[in-house]
Amino acid sequence: MKKPFLLLALAGVVAFPVCAQGTISAKQSEVMNKLLAVYAQKAKVEFKEEKGRGTASDKPFTAEDGRKFYLVRRTWQSGDFTCSGCHTEDPKKEGKHIKTKLPIKPLAPSANPERFVDANIVEANFTAHCMDLHERDCTAYEKGNLITYLKSVK
Repeated sequence: MKKPFLLLALAGVVAFPVCAQGTISAKQSEVMNKLLAVYAQKAKVEFKEEKGRGTASDKPFTAEDGRKFYLVRRTWQSGDFTCSGCHTEDPKKEGKHIKTKLPIKPLAPSANPERFVDANIVEANFTAHCMDLHERDCTAYEKGNLITYLKSVK
């Protein structure tokens, strides 16, 4: 009688991580939703201030636009760069820093419970990486689209 109980208990321990993987935590969802609301407001202001930047103030964020932004190649300083260059084309997979070759945990929140739990860290990473890739900060619309895409990755 003890063996079947132990086997069932062990099966429950093994099954829990499998079920938990692929879902966004409540904290991640809360932070991402707050960021999306902030970026939506900022996108409206940016559009009014810099007409012609290619984004419409009332256009919603889309996962497809975020995916395109994530995969698009940018060439400057004699290099070819993309978000997926370090993070891989599948943001659920571990990446590798393009210069140091050190591992980078998955970017997708469904695969990495440490992503998108602190809005300040998210914004600092956007600032640093956008400067690396674009030599400018990303627009609120670009940030919103990227978060929408990453949130959709299951």
